[in-house]
Amino acid sequence: MIDVIENSPEGPSSKFNALAQWARQHRVDYEELAARRTQALELAIQGINDGTLTSLDGPDSPLSREIKSHHGLGTFEMNSNWIGTAQDWQCPCCDRTKFEISRAGNKKQILAKLVVHHDHMREALKAAFRKVFIETQSSQHTNTGLALVERMATAFAAYEEVLVCEDCNNADAGAKALLSQSDKINLTHQSFSIGQIQKFIRSTPHSPHQIDESELRRLWADVRSTYLARMKLIHEVAKAAVMQDHWYERYPLGFVPVPILGNPGHRGTQSGFEWLSADALQRAFKEETISHRSDWSRWRTVRKKSRSIPPANYEAILLSQSGSARMWKELEDDWHCPTCARHKHKTVKFQDGKVGFQTHSPTRRSPAWHHIPRICMDCCAVVKSMAWELQKGLGLVVEATFDSLTPDQLQSIITARPYSPPLIDSVKAKALIEEYSRKSS
Repeated sequence: MIDVIENSPEGPSSKFNALAQWARQHRVDYEELAARRTQALELAIQGINDGTLTSLDGPDSPLSREIKSHHGLGTFEMNSNWIGTAQDWQCPCCDRTKFEISRAGNKKQILAKLVVHHDHMREALKAAFRKVFIETQSSQHTNTGLALVERMATAFAAYEEVLVCEDCNNADAGAKALLSQSDKINLTHQSFSIGQIQKFIRSTPHSPHQIDESELRRLWADVRSTYLARMKLIHEVAKAAVMQDHWYERYPLGFVPVPILGNPGHRGTQSGFEWLSADALQRAFKEETISHRSDWSRWRTVRKKSRSIPPANYEAILLSQSGSARMWKELEDDWHCPTCARHKHKTVKFQDGKVGFQTHSPTRRSPAWHHIPRICMDCCAVVKSMAWELQKGLGLVVEATFDSLTPDQLQSIITARPYSPPLIDSVKAKALIEEYSRKSS
């Protein structure tokens, strides 16, 4: 045990433990790191220029040389987003390539700019927060209202941030300016998604987009009511944030709410803790500690409760949920689960007020399942439970989850129920467990 006394990252005049001493001997050489970064930068520029590194860009890349030749200009106005994207990148909004996006500026430079297009709901919420204070003339300050507003912002966003060419981003601003000429509502916080922008822009290579006003106005007629509803909700949230408190508790500066190994702010991270993980320590101490032993046989010994019948409009609810909607649409309306034989509509799950639908494709690593492309999730749950008992309960090797049961074996132990997990024949299931164990021994 190394026992050195001196000032340490743990605190003045405390003992260095063996880990801290070892970490000090192997600490990062930041000058060496800086030198490596410089060398990496030089190699990256070399690769960009000679065409061997096309996932980044620069003013002397093969693409840039082609652009210079086309425009007859030698100077770029190029931003970091352009440099940080691949040379074959295409704008997801107008579908133009970087070559087609490039155009001459009014100062005899080549414009090469990409921007992150974002919704303006964060700004809208903060503006509404300020406006409510003025409208209500409230003299009572709030300690937690602004925190509520900041955390709610993403909930009102109409789309996620996305990288687009500058012309597409400018078209969004231009569209709002045109609409403001005839619509008196405040459009400051309106922002069109790339799918919407596509409908009203007319793009050509090396030029700013033209806006089709008739298409823009048709689109605005469809989305205007949604924008107004969103702004009304934002105003109500802002009003609640101003008029009521206790929305959110901020911790004192310097307080670490979850002081465990691996979390930011954990004490001692500069003393070798960066080389450790809590999971690795737990595994190392496994023989010296006690852990609760789960009963992995419950899937076959305990009868699962039946679920409720879904509401009459369950299909509309499913189609409103992206994950469920995708799986629902992928299957024909007359689809039946190949193992439990339930109709597609009878596999819908309704539990705790939630409607859900999910299927699973058996792994291709299990030959017995090659002829079955998809099963319901209740059947999949039985297969997984069998595999978990074999692996975690008995310590047996199961190469792939679906190696634990064949389709015929699964059918032999279940009795299907509409909307609910199947009943399990515990005697037959136990026999299959024992059979697998014998084959593995």
